[in-house]
Amino acid sequence: MDARFHMPMLLQPVYKEYIWGGDRFVTEFHRRLNPGRYAESWEIADHPDGRTRILNGPCTGQTLSEAIAAHGPDILGPALAGADRFPLLIKLIDAKETLSVQVHPDDAAAARYGGEAKSEMWYVLSATPDAHIYSGFHPGVTAADFERARAAGTIPSLLQRFPAKPGMVFNTPGGRVHAIGAGCLLLEVQQDANTTYRLYDWDRVDPSTGLPRPLHTRQALEVIDWTQTASPVSPILPDNPVSDALSVRLLLDDPHFHVEEWTLGARTDVALPGDRFRILFPINANLRIRTPGQPAMILHRNATCLLPAVLDRFVLQPADDPAPGVGPVRFLVAKIP
Repeated sequence: MDARFHMPMLLQPVYKEYIWGGDRFVTEFHRRLNPGRYAESWEIADHPDGRTRILNGPCTGQTLSEAIAAHGPDILGPALAGADRFPLLIKLIDAKETLSVQVHPDDAAAARYGGEAKSEMWYVLSATPDAHIYSGFHPGVTAADFERARAAGTIPSLLQRFPAKPGMVFNTPGGRVHAIGAGCLLLEVQQDANTTYRLYDWDRVDPSTGLPRPLHTRQALEVIDWTQTASPVSPILPDNPVSDALSVRLLLDDPHFHVEEWTLGARTDVALPGDRFRILFPINANLRIRTPGQPAMILHRNATCLLPAVLDRFVLQPADDPAPGVGPVRFLVAKIP
């Protein structure tokens, strides 16, 4: 294993401007961006529609794809031996307006009908008081019910609606119809895919064209899983103390990704198996990490970094004295199962 990769990898996000986006990457995350309607920030991406570039270390300036081609085992780890592409896509989503009602294929539907399989999860970072998520049809809704609602313009009445509060986790596997509501600021962990089929777009028009955005009703009806009617809200599980300074709470264990919330109160040594990469995202405060043979780095709140698989030992500690009401540092850790 290459000791040069004993450091977190910082990446330049790829920003996407869509009609439903807002400005909270600037106002809440204090990112230096030109004026725009920023809907998504692709934080870690290795997809033809957006590839993040590495900002530090031996692969500075390379796309994540280029770095994996040259140093795949060091970055991805033995659990992904032979892989030539990063398996996850990590996004931030700022929904100033409600997204279209949409669906993505699951693995089986993608194999049968084409497109890319896409399961995803959302961690609510911030939300307006009335923010909500549409997810899943009401139990018993059928394709015939959908066709009647489509003709009547009442598709939203078929959807379940859930309040979105900071700290909530929503599980959205492929095949589940959904729409992110206005006022949600989310971290998304998903399969590395970008296939979306729109069913309904709230009768709005694209200001750049004056026309409605295209719908993909036929494709959507092919991949919808009508049985996905259970609540998408992941239960809040108790913390599992790892040491006096660190506790870990499982947020979601999906066949495609495993996401935890770590809570750090003081300096602690971390040892990992070294078999796969990890992704870190500090939620409420800056995090300091010290790795073998490297100077300490600050991982900033609301910024994403990639821990290469070879980085299996490091020291974590809060970067600052706790601000009033902030408490211990909380951060998300994502990996493949």
